[in-house]
Amino acid sequence: MANEKPSLTRELFHGSIDDSILFPYPRISDEEDRLVSGFIERLRAYCEASLDREWIDENERIPQDAIEELKRMGLFGISIPKEHGGMGLSQSAYCRVFEYVTGFDPGLGIMLGVHLSIGIKGIQLAGNEAQKALYLPKAATGEWMASFALTEPEAGSDAAGIKSRAERQADGSWILNGSKIWIGNGSFSEIIVAFAQTAVERKGKTEDRVTAFILRPDMPGFERGPALRKMGARGSNQAELYFKDVRVPPENVLGEPGEGFKIAMRVLNSGRQGLSAGAAGGVKQALRMATDWARRREQFGQPLVSYESIQGKLAELAADAFTAESVAYFTTGLNDRGDVDYALESAAAKVWNSDALDRAVDEVVQIAGGRGFVKGYPYERMYRDARITRIFEGTNEILRLFVGLSGLQGPGEALKEVAAALREPVKQIGLLTDFAADRVRMAFGGGEPALDTDVNPRLQTHFDYLVEHTRDLRVAAERALRRHGKKIPERQFIVTRLGDMAIELYVRAATLSHTQALLQARARGAAVAPAFTSTRQPLDDESVQRILRLCDLACMRSGLRFRAAREALNGSRDDLVRAVAADVIAQTDAPTDARPTGEHGAAARPAGTGETHPGSPSGEPRMGM
Repeated sequence: MANEKPSLTRELFHGSIDDSILFPYPRISDEEDRLVSGFIERLRAYCEASLDREWIDENERIPQDAIEELKRMGLFGISIPKEHGGMGLSQSAYCRVFEYVTGFDPGLGIMLGVHLSIGIKGIQLAGNEAQKALYLPKAATGEWMASFALTEPEAGSDAAGIKSRAERQADGSWILNGSKIWIGNGSFSEIIVAFAQTAVERKGKTEDRVTAFILRPDMPGFERGPALRKMGARGSNQAELYFKDVRVPPENVLGEPGEGFKIAMRVLNSGRQGLSAGAAGGVKQALRMATDWARRREQFGQPLVSYESIQGKLAELAADAFTAESVAYFTTGLNDRGDVDYALESAAAKVWNSDALDRAVDEVVQIAGGRGFVKGYPYERMYRDARITRIFEGTNEILRLFVGLSGLQGPGEALKEVAAALREPVKQIGLLTDFAADRVRMAFGGGEPALDTDVNPRLQTHFDYLVEHTRDLRVAAERALRRHGKKIPERQFIVTRLGDMAIELYVRAATLSHTQALLQARARGAAVAPAFTSTRQPLDDESVQRILRLCDLACMRSGLRFRAAREALNGSRDDLVRAVAADVIAQTDAPTDARPTGEHGAAARPAGTGETHPGSPSGEPRMGM
């Protein structure tokens, strides 16, 4: 079934590279660049002078006076349209602010991201004019902070399996019951976009579909649990929410009944882009800290930077920083274009950049040695803060499957049942297992991938490998479908590797597009890079050579990762892994008690909710959750 909008990553599975999406690398306007750059400078001046990150970490909150000042500065309305009192920044410009805020303190970044990336975003995307007029102005000033309430104790990555339920009443209102977990800004939000199962009529039949509701905390039956304590990002706030016969008026339905899952997925695309930008900023910060320490620290009479083992770490960190920034702002640019589908790209950017951040903070701790493990130095806090990034907004494992399965659906009408499920990321993987093998038809084009755009000769070899590897992905996808047929959704090892191959191709393509744009700007006589990303790097001859070396190393490492995933498709290790896993599962005694303890234990839950304890391993958080 044809998709309404093209997708660069989806086309890679077809053996095609869409030049019209890949080039040119996106940028914001000079006017918006000046606006957002000035705002970030004012924000930086305030944060550096007035906010103590160690205090935030120890006290597990952002000081209220700081929140009030940030409200006065307009931080909590930067992406809300001007007509509703906000600054009206594009997604790319918003993510530049988000990158800075997250780099300064991830807890503050989560507060901002929950509010703007996902909390109020659903009303921006799907709200009617009355809803926008009521909620957006108060959100823009920060008077009403927003939350996004999707995750439940028994429905984390399985977002379609939520148990909260709303029943329509004769007067058009709804009675809502259930609970939510890990909800960012949950202790104080005034706007809560919550999701529940509802009965809707479809083609003459009544079936359960998710509906989105706008809740207010003064609705009778709405309760908040205590704030949750966390390993990292401690300045953020997460709490459980409980709904006991909450009456929701009909005007508080967001979109149409039964469209909630679609709204949630559109919102999560925005959240993943913010996370990728924040992670890119974290990698750059880790590079600066690691380099600074390695210059100052001496061992055996020499600074650490003089040793090749440390030089290798710094070089790889630098390549990751360049790549992460390239993919983050390429992806936000797709959002700003408005004429392409960016769901797979948002997932890919989140996966790759959060993995890069994980590598970066691990290397910073390693280079810092014992100091990296001790409180009082910034390294261990950075390590703790970064860990959640691979979990929320869809775990990286689920998002890899989403990319792989979505790419495999193909454009053919014969796959429409699979396509319908795969277009809804993070849905039950089991929904995809019942399509018949004889319904799977290859719809991949028979030609070879090619680029029509003239590329810089200095980058030609990298683009040649990109084309070759795109062909390899198409062949591997075709082979996997032919071999596994209706079992392909169950072959998660295979699907994950195909997803990894596609992610590497997308990330490498974004990096090459960024590099080509920098070279073109230099050829036009620019002394400083245009507003492509948050880094306005010089473009003199020496700087351009540094950029090219970064691109070379980034592409070489991407190629190695791609080939490793490709080769693993043909290995025999999977059967052995499954057998060992079966042994482990069979030999394991009673499950470990993972219930929370202390002041935030199960006893804190209001009676009558009928939900499992908040330590349930299936509860997987969203951003701020």
